[in-house]
Amino acid sequence: MEDTIEFAVHTGDRLTALEAVGSALRTAGHRVDALPGSITATSGSRVLTALLGAMVHPSREYRRYEVVVSTTGCRSLLTLRHAGHGTAVAGGSIGAARRRARWRQVTSSVEGALRSAGVLTGRVDRAR
Repeated sequence: MEDTIEFAVHTGDRLTALEAVGSALRTAGHRVDALPGSITATSGSRVLTALLGAMVHPSREYRRYEVVVSTTGCRSLLTLRHAGHGTAVAGGSIGAARRRARWRQVTSSVEGALRSAGVLTGRVDRAR
């Protein structure tokens, strides 16, 4: 499973790209904390997910993602990755399947937002 995705944007568009990503993550139900050059998005309850595992409702399942911008030359990369997901909050095989499905939804939403903003120049999926 891919757990890191890099979205390439032109350096001049990186702020617009971060705003689009933040908006997409908020629309997907995440709390978004933005710092210069990065975004942290969380949703659900870590405690409930750790205690109840797969029995927790999918909308209350803990998820955390990070977006970091790195710039080289005239191209910037927005790196989207899972963060803070340990085996204790995965919820076993059911939780892992939910996590993969949610990851696909989030990456699709982020990519769609970047395309709509007209700033996406490429995408690379990476497995850790």
